[in-house]
Amino acid sequence: MTPRPVLLCAVTGVLVCACSMPLRQAPTSAPAGSDFEATIAGIERTDPGSPAVLEAQLAYAEFLVSEAPGSCAERLLRAQEQLGSVDANPKTRVMFPDGWARATDLDYRLHLARATCGGEKDHELELRSAVAAARRAVELYRNAFDYRSMAITQFEVGIVLHQLGESTAALAALQTALDMDREYGFQDDARENYKLLLTWRGEPADDAQIARLMRDFPKRRAVLQFAWHPSDARITLESHRERLDDGQIVSSRAAATFERRVSTDNHGGWSVSHANRLTAYEPGVWPTLQGPQTLRMVFDPGAPPEADFKVSATGEFVSVTDAKAFAARLVARTKELIRAAAPPGDQARSLMSAALEATADTISPGMLEATTAENYQLETAVWIGATLEQGAWYEISAPLSLPGMPRAVVQHRIEFAFTRMLPCTAGAAAQTCIELVIHATPNEEALDQVTADAGLTAYTSSTEARIVTDPATLLPYAREERLYWHTTRRMGGRESVLQSEHLFSTTTYGAH
Repeated sequence: MTPRPVLLCAVTGVLVCACSMPLRQAPTSAPAGSDFEATIAGIERTDPGSPAVLEAQLAYAEFLVSEAPGSCAERLLRAQEQLGSVDANPKTRVMFPDGWARATDLDYRLHLARATCGGEKDHELELRSAVAAARRAVELYRNAFDYRSMAITQFEVGIVLHQLGESTAALAALQTALDMDREYGFQDDARENYKLLLTWRGEPADDAQIARLMRDFPKRRAVLQFAWHPSDARITLESHRERLDDGQIVSSRAAATFERRVSTDNHGGWSVSHANRLTAYEPGVWPTLQGPQTLRMVFDPGAPPEADFKVSATGEFVSVTDAKAFAARLVARTKELIRAAAPPGDQARSLMSAALEATADTISPGMLEATTAENYQLETAVWIGATLEQGAWYEISAPLSLPGMPRAVVQHRIEFAFTRMLPCTAGAAAQTCIELVIHATPNEEALDQVTADAGLTAYTSSTEARIVTDPATLLPYAREERLYWHTTRRMGGRESVLQSEHLFSTTTYGAH
């Protein structure tokens, strides 16, 4: 994601904020192309499978487009080579899930620069290619929950269309950008965009006219309160995983559908119980192979249903109530499904034995307890008592499990924002729920200790999430997560990819 436009501190009912202030940077010399080339070469020597190579290539391409000296034709050709190298790498689908909006945005800027650099013959073609790339970037930024970049890129679609002389399409694109500004609360951007809209329409664009258009601009604040009520909901879990396996990309899908009941308990608190948790459960252990790939690995069981648990009357997590009993049933059912879905062949039988052996550890009572508690903290407890201004980014520090290493819990830097109002469910008309967007990265010092203990030479991860909740009750309605991790270990004098995986998961709750 791009740097957050605002970073503030918050104190919620559970976590204490760790404030972050920008530091004055000492002046440094301007980078040169040789600096980027040396960085890329160094990473490729020491860790050729690392996503850091892709990041460095994009950084070099961005430098060539916007800052590098020399003729534009030469600069843009070298930038295209770097971008093309990233695009052609078959591993990027797994290793670079958070980078495609940035790469597509760079493709847009390349076309725009070539329209200026090239001759009259290619000018219109490059501008139209720039529009197409910008529109793709808008959707990729939306999918990455980077709404500010999404709105800015939508504005740029209008600018380029206006350069092409397509006034009607340009006005429509600019109006769409303004709609985004209103939905997500980008007030400063809206003020500038209204001025341009009036200018393009040939209308007065003075301060009074802009103030008139901004008069009803929404100023939203979310006050989040724990006020659960007895309710029933149907939960649908689904996760899609992709992993690199010896240079091949393998994928898997895990899913579960079950019922959840929230009811009062005998102590004035709340009891969360579930029914039919294993009726429609698919652990997604066996990968889906395409083409002549050879079966080499299995996935850990994914998308396990929640355990039952209790919370206090004020929303504090109390305990999981059925970890041992449910874990035993879940392990038995998962092993049954692993055996039933196993493909033929000696290699598959060997992998099945490994999967069966790992299942009890992966979904043990302790892991179910930890996962259930962390999910509740992230979906509900952390927000109790918070007051959030729309569009402002806040930061807290909290312990979370590491993607790909769920037994390792380290302190994370968590940035979050209240981004927009929206209906709680697809069929509802009123916008009574809010969307919370979260970006989490592990603390480097804590991570260094974990990787050293695990014998790893490198570990990289990112967590992007969105939560839809009712601020008046803090009953959740949806959660999406995009998790990525990449680990390496030195073997035989070289860095070897131990695991590189991308997971996209969704959780939806029916009407409460």
